[in-house]
Amino acid sequence: MKYISPYPYKLSNGGELINGAVFNTPNFCTRNKQNPQCKKFYRSLKKRGEFTCPYGFGVNVVDIKGKDVILTCLNVETISKKKEVQKRLGAAEFFPRLPYDEYKKILANFLQMIGETSDFDESYSIETRQAFLQEQQEILDDTLHEIRKLNSQLKDTTKRLSSALSSIRNPTDQIESLNLDVFSITNLMSIRLDAYDLQVNPELNLDSGKRPIAIYKKVEKVYKCLRSAAQKRGINIRLNGASHNQFNATNAIEIAFFIIIDNAIKYSPTNKEISVNFYERDDTLILNVRNLGIRPAEHEKSTLFHRSVRSKHVESIEGRGLGLYLLKQICDTNNIKIDLKIENKDLYFENGIAYAPFIVSMEFRNMIIPDENF
Repeated sequence: MKYISPYPYKLSNGGELINGAVFNTPNFCTRNKQNPQCKKFYRSLKKRGEFTCPYGFGVNVVDIKGKDVILTCLNVETISKKKEVQKRLGAAEFFPRLPYDEYKKILANFLQMIGETSDFDESYSIETRQAFLQEQQEILDDTLHEIRKLNSQLKDTTKRLSSALSSIRNPTDQIESLNLDVFSITNLMSIRLDAYDLQVNPELNLDSGKRPIAIYKKVEKVYKCLRSAAQKRGINIRLNGASHNQFNATNAIEIAFFIIIDNAIKYSPTNKEISVNFYERDDTLILNVRNLGIRPAEHEKSTLFHRSVRSKHVESIEGRGLGLYLLKQICDTNNIKIDLKIENKDLYFENGIAYAPFIVSMEFRNMIIPDENF
């Protein structure tokens, strides 16, 4: 059964607006469904009965087979405000104002028809789950938005702290180190939030505008953000070589560097080394990251860049198999050649686990040489 009401309805206070069998959702309500005033109103509905929304439409919380359903966007005498509703409706929208008795008659007939059907409960259950997921997504999005604002404020505070420390004659090494740690954490939070955005909506983020980016500085920033995590495992990260040119790419490229170095730290044995190497010649840069990583089975190597695919040897380590998949998508979008090589020599064994040298290589062609910018 596709519809459970002749009028637009919601199956929960924070659920999605659903078109009715007779009346569609007005364009005004569709445009304003995320309006904070509307959200507040629907969340205030705690009992069954008739109400008027902040924009004049009628709302009726009714009992359908023992379940609460919110009928909304009603243009009904005594429930809705005529002039307010008329202001919200477009000239071509079919939304006649109904006499109250006629509205109740249509609703009673529809409720009787639903009561005689056997698939209401299944339909209600499916749409309720969808409404719940929608509501949880909105809560998560709102929470992430607040975290971003707090993180931005924290970044500004650490910048001011850095400026204040620079004016002190003899700031202690410990204070400077703590300040750098805080600043690194704020940058790391930003990268992780951006990585979340990329996983949820990759097409939106991957196609964002490209701009000249200094690759070495971006890698160095990610390295500094992850340095504390590496130190906790006794892992030393070495940056070798340099790059003075820029590459035209999207901001998502920072996430690519984060994925590579974070994976290297996560899957390396303790007290080992990760080397990040830059080889620049003319307008081409080769960046490779080398570390010891848990060796996958031979048949697994060809699928490591696939979505949600993980080697059975790393199942005890937290992860969802999205890192290398996202890395490949970012590189493809930015015209970066990516290669993963797992060597069969210099194997290392610890606690019965085999580790092999992992080398992730990125090739950047057509780099922007600084002299060409002037």
